[in-house]
Amino acid sequence: MSDLSKSNQVSLLTLILPKESVVQVSEAVSSAGAEGVFQITARGSVLTGEGLLKRMFPPPAPEQILLQVLVPDSKVDAVMEAAIGAGHLDRVGSGAVFTINCNDAWFSQSFPGSHSNDEGDSSPVGSGELEAICCICEKGIADDIAQAALQGGAPGPTITFGEGGGVRDKIPLLRITKGPEKEFVWCVVEKADADDIFGGMARAGKITEPGRGFMYSIPVRSGLVNVSSTVSSSAYGANMEQIISALDDLKGGKDWRTAADTGKSRALKTTPLQNLVGLYCIVPRDNYEDVYDSVLEAGAPGVSTNFGVMVDSGSDDQNEEWALVYTSVGPDSVDSLREKLTSRLTELNISRFAFYSLPIPRALTYLGG
Repeated sequence: MSDLSKSNQVSLLTLILPKESVVQVSEAVSSAGAEGVFQITARGSVLTGEGLLKRMFPPPAPEQILLQVLVPDSKVDAVMEAAIGAGHLDRVGSGAVFTINCNDAWFSQSFPGSHSNDEGDSSPVGSGELEAICCICEKGIADDIAQAALQGGAPGPTITFGEGGGVRDKIPLLRITKGPEKEFVWCVVEKADADDIFGGMARAGKITEPGRGFMYSIPVRSGLVNVSSTVSSSAYGANMEQIISALDDLKGGKDWRTAADTGKSRALKTTPLQNLVGLYCIVPRDNYEDVYDSVLEAGAPGVSTNFGVMVDSGSDDQNEEWALVYTSVGPDSVDSLREKLTSRLTELNISRFAFYSLPIPRALTYLGG
């Protein structure tokens, strides 16, 4: 089995940025000690009216980039501060930065950057009263889910693209009739609003129906969120106050706020899955299908993949694409699944890869019956 270095004190740092600020922020976080920055193409969300024409011809969504990087806990504050300064993330519409505590991370010797089990302490910046929500859905549904998140008060949901499948995809007929293309809707919200927003997104995407998708939420360690959205037919960035005002106009008044004003919860009534673990594998795109198939062969219920570029991979090919392969399993299955994937990658002489795991306290999907 390949020799892996393990770190128990590492965080996943995520940035959501307008395209024009990506270069300076990437350089700033790298200078502050972050290595192996993974860049994913994304787009912002559009808040449209109820009319057919507005839904058929919405304004263009703002171009965005999602950056993710594993950072030793001792360097998290410095990297966050560097990102905030370089991207002016304290300004309205400038983007977002947030961190999530990893359970652990494992790196192959050839994975970009130098990674060790740093025992230093870190006192995170930010409020810590945030929650990240991700919804993985069929292509074409993401805008409805993002609009539900906006209407629930989520600042600027972000949409990325990738592939995904589940145990049903092992059946040839279903693999033919159901395409693998997926959309991923990401948002970071106040914990006090998380239940209602999670429920609204689930209902908009009909996540509890067969084949509709999978969604989960993760507690955020620290963060700063100033993501903008496009409102109606106007191509300009809007903060949350402007979005709420626009909703009043689109809905013809303030009656849509009734549920919140009367104390009636819009939280989902369905009981979610609890206490799962998300296992993520970063690998060159040329090798991702081996990981993808191995995850399903190992018995995981589903698998999803985002694609992007490692901006500081050290490769001669600066445009080399990488894949982030994700699945969620019970805590008792994580180690055995990672070991099976490591053995498979070693058998195939794939030397550049990393794993990390995140706590998934709440998830939702179709459970049958």
